[in-house]
Amino acid sequence: MKKKILITGGAGFIGYHITRQLAAKGYEVRLYDNLYRGDKSKFRDLIEAGKVEFVEGDIRYLSRLLEACEGIDAIYHEAADCINKSLQNPAESFSINVTGTNNVFEAARIKGIKKVIFAGSASVYGDPDTLPMTEESPIKPITPYCIGKYTTEQIAAYYSRFHGIDYTGFRYFNVYGPRQNVDAYYTNVVILFLKRIMNNEAPIIDGDGKQSMDFIHVQDIAAANVLALESSVPNEIFNLGTNKSTTVAQLADILIKAAGKENIEPQFTGKKSIVRERRADYSKAEKMLGWKPQIPVAEGLRNLARDIIDHPQWY
Repeated sequence: MKKKILITGGAGFIGYHITRQLAAKGYEVRLYDNLYRGDKSKFRDLIEAGKVEFVEGDIRYLSRLLEACEGIDAIYHEAADCINKSLQNPAESFSINVTGTNNVFEAARIKGIKKVIFAGSASVYGDPDTLPMTEESPIKPITPYCIGKYTTEQIAAYYSRFHGIDYTGFRYFNVYGPRQNVDAYYTNVVILFLKRIMNNEAPIIDGDGKQSMDFIHVQDIAAANVLALESSVPNEIFNLGTNKSTTVAQLADILIKAAGKENIEPQFTGKKSIVRERRADYSKAEKMLGWKPQIPVAEGLRNLARDIIDHPQWY
């Protein structure tokens, strides 16, 4: 029989795609989400088909989380706040990303769940000294969100060492794709640019547009998560990126062309960005999980542009 899986933050952007891939492979999925940023209506077909069930709850409340963990074989921990929110309210950010994460692992311990796969972040590296960034690169978190994400890794290591819970942690780089949230600091630029372009407005770019990101498609992220569930490799942290840099100016150009709005020119603000450049070395995930990104950035961005044009209600 296929395992029964709990996904915290399951009604969010990445949780949506992990759920779809798991359901397609025959897993039973229970979503756990407080619906602050999530939307359970997009799972209506899977819920009606009996492949997915939904429990409303917050990871900061252990008793509710314990109820949701009943009968669960493995946990995906995707619930978190975002960088923007963490800068506005550090205390709440630590409550979600540190206390909430500890509750997830504590619930796993109490319920005898021996595998947790969690969402980390490349933001733990801060502004990198060298590129591409490997899992051994210096850790230099800048914001409360980044600090919380690195603490998540330490919590996982503690529960593995003292309670025998196997974990896989992924340091996501700049995730983008269909059904994306618009409040993520490094990747909401994709959605915001497209919205302005479709309104015949110029995309607004901080700085000179030469700051770059490593854009990784959410379907590739979800595929790595499924591989981790089915892998016997325990207690490892992996980068998930493409090892390719795309500048913000290049991003704007790709999206302008994808939307057929070549007459629009970006506007530059001169405002300094938090991180100047990102690029992931994903060779560890390729070697140990058999994973590598499949969707080229330009193709993925063009497809996202078409998705937003065809389904503006989702964004």
